[in-house]
Amino acid sequence: MMKLYMSANSPYARKVRVLLAEMGKAQDVEEISVNPRDATTGFWEVNAVAKIPTLELDDGRAIGESDLISHYLLTTTRSADIFRCKGIERLSALALANGVLDTGMAARVEKTRPGAEDTDAFVAKNLNALSRAFDALEVCATRDSDTPDLADIALVCAVDWISLRHPEVTVTENRPSLAKRVAQLSQRPSFKSTVPG
Repeated sequence: MMKLYMSANSPYARKVRVLLAEMGKAQDVEEISVNPRDATTGFWEVNAVAKIPTLELDDGRAIGESDLISHYLLTTTRSADIFRCKGIERLSALALANGVLDTGMAARVEKTRPGAEDTDAFVAKNLNALSRAFDALEVCATRDSDTPDLADIALVCAVDWISLRHPEVTVTENRPSLAKRVAQLSQRPSFKSTVPG
C-alpha cells in the first residue's frame, strides 16, 4: 500500500487527499501524519528535504510536491483525465491558486518569526499579493462543472487555508463568482472530510 506522509492542516497535502478521494483511491493510500521537522520520525529517510506531502510508492520510491504527486496519480489511472486542467485558462487558475498558497505560507512563516524588524512590511506585501490573486481568481472561478479539476481543488484548499491562517484577508467578500464556486465545491465529501482546523 502506498503511504502519504502529511499533516492534517497542510493545504498542499489536502490537495492530494482531495484528489485521491475524488478518484476513489483514498482507501488505497495510508495517510501518515508526520512532523517534518522531527528527525526521529524516520521521515527524513523517505524525503531528504523533509517536505510534505510525500507519496511513498509500494516499491519504496518517493515523490514529493503536491503537483508532482497529482501528476503521478493522474498518469497511473485511466479514468483520471477528467481532473486535468484543460487549456491555458485552467492552467493559469491552477498557477494562481498555488501562488496564493505559496504567498500565504511565506506570510505565515514570517508572522511566527520573532523579533524581525521588517516583519510587518513583509507580511503586508504578501497579504496585498493575496488580494490581487483572489481578484484574478474571481475571473477564473466561473467554471461550472460538477467534477473539480486540479485548479478547483487547489482553489478550495487555498481559500480554506488562507481563511484559517490569515483571517484578516477578505477572500470571498465582494467576489461573488469565487464565493459561489467555493461554496459549490465545498459541499463535496472530498472537501468536507479534509477541512483544516
